[in-house]
Amino acid sequence: MEKETGASALKSHMKSHMDLYFLAFLVGIFSGVVAVAYRVSLSYADSFRRGFYTYARENFGIKVLLLLLIFGIVISLILGWIIVKIPMVKGSGIPQVKGIIARQMNFNWAREIGAKFFGGVLAIVAGMSLGREGPSVQLGAEVGSGIFKIFKRKEYDKKYLITCGASAGLSAAFGAPIAGTIFAIEELHKFMSPLLVTCVLIASVSAEFVSKNFFGFSPSFNIQVEGFYQLKDYLLIVLLAIIITFIGKLFSDGILYFQKLYKGIKINPVIKPMVVVAITIIMGLFFFDVTGGGHSLAERVIHESFSYKTLIVLLVLKFIFTLICYSTGIPGGIFLPMLVIGAIIGKIYGMFVIDLFGLTETYDVYFIIIGMATLLTTVVKSPLTGTILILEMTGSFYHFFPVVTACMATFLMSELIGIKPIYDLLLENMLPKKDEITGDEEKKTLVKIPIGPDSEFDNIYIKDIKWPGRCIIVDIERGDKCLTPTRDTIIQSGDLLVILMNENTANKVTPILLKMGEGA
Repeated sequence: MEKETGASALKSHMKSHMDLYFLAFLVGIFSGVVAVAYRVSLSYADSFRRGFYTYARENFGIKVLLLLLIFGIVISLILGWIIVKIPMVKGSGIPQVKGIIARQMNFNWAREIGAKFFGGVLAIVAGMSLGREGPSVQLGAEVGSGIFKIFKRKEYDKKYLITCGASAGLSAAFGAPIAGTIFAIEELHKFMSPLLVTCVLIASVSAEFVSKNFFGFSPSFNIQVEGFYQLKDYLLIVLLAIIITFIGKLFSDGILYFQKLYKGIKINPVIKPMVVVAITIIMGLFFFDVTGGGHSLAERVIHESFSYKTLIVLLVLKFIFTLICYSTGIPGGIFLPMLVIGAIIGKIYGMFVIDLFGLTETYDVYFIIIGMATLLTTVVKSPLTGTILILEMTGSFYHFFPVVTACMATFLMSELIGIKPIYDLLLENMLPKKDEITGDEEKKTLVKIPIGPDSEFDNIYIKDIKWPGRCIIVDIERGDKCLTPTRDTIIQSGDLLVILMNENTANKVTPILLKMGEGA
């Protein structure tokens, strides 16, 4: 890519965005194709896993034991090699996407797409409790990075195309284009601009068009909601939200604890996954329902009757097994397992309060749906994404007001007890030390910094700000207007600062500037 001067970077920023919209469309189409291929592959992997463990249980003996041993060793070595040689594909991939947007990481898209895809499928073949959404987000983001490099776009467009791919990946993974758009705004950027919204919406809808052509128009979860949840019973929703907030706190802390525990195992990192794969095989033989992402288990919880004992056993095993699997760094997400855990909690709670207060049986499905949305909200700290995702996955707006009420109650409670977004915490653990971050001193680049209310920039003169590096504000986007800044310009909440820096400075100070621009 050619070196950029300050003048050329600014000229690139000022030109029409129509070509960026076209590239967002391409990113959406190709991300949709990759995400659909990933979903189809996971479906085949799930079928193989079910048949394999069924055969092993029914024919258990020396030969089967030997087969399981070989199966475990081969999968462990392949997965271990992948995460050691290509560390950017570890885990869900969402922290890596956030790191790219903050200029703290970089993709090698050509090899990482294949490694993420194959590693994620192999994890489900083994039976690990990991989901498809995180890998789909990273796969889409990698596609966006590839389009960026193939079309030799200016550095300024990189985060838009990567964000487009991420939102398209989530859209195709769950059949939720609006949730994909909201996720990009609420979780990845934490800021909304007309250009960002337009790009990610184009990409999400394009990816969903591809997905619908393969999977049809049926929602992810087949849920029939009959009647409206009555206002007089909303206190029960708030109580469930509070309970799940504390469970979500336990889940978030558990992820970090198990990662630290797994990291402390002093053996060769290539063979280290054998420990967890061995646990996975045992779970596949004796507790098959808690293996895999858990979509089929969630459907059973929604539509079938269970005893309290069975549900509690499923909850404990799924909860702990998910933490164990995610701690390895093997490619796979936690969205779907969290939805399953939330569904089980909602089912247990619903059975209890319906029996205790003699409520209508139709409330059962409300508590299941609310359990899904509130656990996701607690752990990810994205109430809008949690609300919209559940609405799109269930294909019904009957439960909109109960869900949004529960999600906001959960969010407020999580703020009160100090829960931090899990993907931010995971990103912090992955980042290199500040003195290890480098970049080209000659190459100039533009960085956009959104300004939130009561932030360190809000209502402050440009000349009075202590900048963390050599920064030149070349433009301020304020609504539909572009202002030429001077030393005496007052920065306002809602502004978007366009800052010119060299690449080395940008890589080091962009996270600091983003933090300074965040509102209270």
